[in-house]
Amino acid sequence: MKVLVFGDTHIPSRRDSIPDDFFNHIEKTEYDLALITGDLVREQEMRAALPPLPRSFIVRGNMDYSTSAYNFHEQIQIESFDVLLLHGTQIRPRGNIHQLWEVADNIGAHVTIHGHTHQAAIDLYNDKLFLNPGTISGATGGWGGRTDASFIELDSSENELTVHLYLTDWKITKTSETKFSLENTAVKRM
Repeated sequence: MKVLVFGDTHIPSRRDSIPDDFFNHIEKTEYDLALITGDLVREQEMRAALPPLPRSFIVRGNMDYSTSAYNFHEQIQIESFDVLLLHGTQIRPRGNIHQLWEVADNIGAHVTIHGHTHQAAIDLYNDKLFLNPGTISGATGGWGGRTDASFIELDSSENELTVHLYLTDWKITKTSETKFSLENTAVKRM
């Protein structure tokens, strides 16, 4: 299964597009699913700035005023992995892994995908995996301009999950790959 993971587009309020490298890569890749961490701002404009998306799960961020149809979190099954998708507005300070772990542990999630920080992260903490795709558009955290842009792809098969992180500083696009496995209920780095 191939999954596109992104969020914090802030389109059109802070940005109006995604990097060309990202657009071209997403356009030529066949995804089974998209997981979107919220802060789209306006879904119609966000979708117009990206290639067509596959079946998507979208959660509401703190800047999603017109997307009240979306939940604050979603639980998704990807192969053997129980995945929690949320924006992270309720977590203080932003991206606090200990608080995210408590939420994930309460619902039994192996993997938590969150946003809100605009910083990409791949964290393994107390046998749970935490993924933050950052901001696919390079939207800043409330001021003008742009920051590094990023998104994640997941490749899954049974009890294995490969995380591909795509990151650009608007000059060079870099990719990294990290592999994880699920052993009983614990996520381990391979």
